[in-house]
Amino acid sequence: MRTQPRPPWARLSPLGWYVQSRLRRRLFLSFVGATLVTAALVGALVHLERQWGSSALVGHRPRWLFWAALALAAFSLWGAAGRLSWRLARPLSELASVAQDLGAGKLKARMRLGWHTPDEVGAIALAVNDMAARIEKQLADQRELLAAVSHELRTPLGHARILLELIREGRAGPDAHNEMERELDELDRLVGELLAGSKVDFAALDPRPLDGAELARRALERVGAPADALRLETADATLTADATLLARALANLVDNAKKHGGGVTALRVKSRPGFVAFEAEDRGPGFPPGDEARAFEAFRPRATGAGDLSSLGLGLALVRRIAEAHGGRAYARNVDGNGGGGALVGFEVARGDPAGTTVL
Repeated sequence: MRTQPRPPWARLSPLGWYVQSRLRRRLFLSFVGATLVTAALVGALVHLERQWGSSALVGHRPRWLFWAALALAAFSLWGAAGRLSWRLARPLSELASVAQDLGAGKLKARMRLGWHTPDEVGAIALAVNDMAARIEKQLADQRELLAAVSHELRTPLGHARILLELIREGRAGPDAHNEMERELDELDRLVGELLAGSKVDFAALDPRPLDGAELARRALERVGAPADALRLETADATLTADATLLARALANLVDNAKKHGGGVTALRVKSRPGFVAFEAEDRGPGFPPGDEARAFEAFRPRATGAGDLSSLGLGLALVRRIAEAHGGRAYARNVDGNGGGGALVGFEVARGDPAGTTVL
């Protein structure tokens, strides 16, 4: 998770923060100050006029000095009012400009945060900048995901086209229909991951009460893993989550162990305070030392059980995003702690309603 930079006005003293933190307080103090200054200037000018009027040198009193003082007072009040209105209007004008730039597709546009903006306008500026950063990241992720999935779609589509041509010409082998079915299953998987990724991007979650144990059983069945691999290690695996996304995450978890770990040895369902966890163990070589954290990187080639690089690693990247969308996290480690003895890849989700959870 990215942390927001410390705004310049965070260095204000407690008194400065008190004065600056509320726009209505600043307006109140500004108007009170302007009124007091005006009253003081008017009182001083009246006093000077009376002094000059009672002077013995009435005919020689410098009348121009009175008018100069009056003009200086008016100019000072005019300047103070202009500066106040400028400081209030400038951030709003900048906000409108940034909003127009974002609407025009200029996603790098941001509002500038000065030392004097910890008030409501500053809060709006922070919110707009955070919104722009999230939109920019989501669109970049979507473009990258679409490009990667489009690239992977070409492989099963190409295979299916060749198989169809062979079947049409009568030169297909006896296993052609099964191969065609496998290619169609691969197409369905890729399209499903693309749709699931879009659902997470737009936080379009549909939470409902679920049984984690039943979801784990269906995931094993879906990828053709043995049913006895399920290890239910909790008496209560109920949770509230999006059924489609959670089923996709579990299927990707088991499928990853099957394709890249030599097969699933166990799919564990556990409970932790406020969370339900799912962990898939495999019989593969494990992660290289220090490489566990990179297991969930998207678009990173991964080795299959045969040692060739055939996947862009979209599955586990989606697992992490689904877990975070449900208030949880994803994790990976070697079973023996040193590599060479299988890997454990898992994720946990909060038991409660994920609605309103922010996706990063």
